[in-house]
Amino acid sequence: MTLRLKIILGMIITLVALIVIFSIIAVVGIFRKQGKVEPPQQQTQNSTVPSQQESQGNGATTPPQQEQGQSAPTPPSKPGDDLLSLVLPFVERFGSYSNQGNFENLSDLLPFMTDAMKTWAQKQITIQTQKSFQSVYRGVTTKALSYTMAHYDATKGQAEMKVSTQRQEMIGSSENSRSYTQDITVKLVKSDGVWLVDGVYWQ
Repeated sequence: MTLRLKIILGMIITLVALIVIFSIIAVVGIFRKQGKVEPPQQQTQNSTVPSQQESQGNGATTPPQQEQGQSAPTPPSKPGDDLLSLVLPFVERFGSYSNQGNFENLSDLLPFMTDAMKTWAQKQITIQTQKSFQSVYRGVTTKALSYTMAHYDATKGQAEMKVSTQRQEMIGSSENSRSYTQDITVKLVKSDGVWLVDGVYWQ
């Protein structure tokens, strides 16, 4: 057999082998498609989720949906709640000071005081100013914790609130400090439609 004949014969054998391999692959693919299990169809709603009538029969209730754009109802306010935005910040500012603060805890609050209270505050500033300056730092910070409305009469324009506070005193440095609780009573009067502080009393 000549070399040329051997080459031709080898090419024919290779070609036949490739045809057989591709045929096998095609047959296997067809069988796989035929043997594939179709996914089960989705069950109807009645078989998976109880109807509204069934839910009501079992005692279940569906909460009403909130209409779009409608805010949740706010709880009714209690008498004197309108004073919280005045009293609580007032107490914290009034009770927070230092010997280097130039009595800002009093002067900053003058617009929220009655005339009688302003007179008292300005007198305190004058008395403290006349005292000798202490170089050692001393400061107190106050945080309002809770409150109790002891008296509230919107008609007469009179109110009294008791506030419980957490106070921290520092002398010299933060290493020399102490924390304690202290109550303060705040008396208010309404002048020209505006609530003003008329007296403060530390307990």
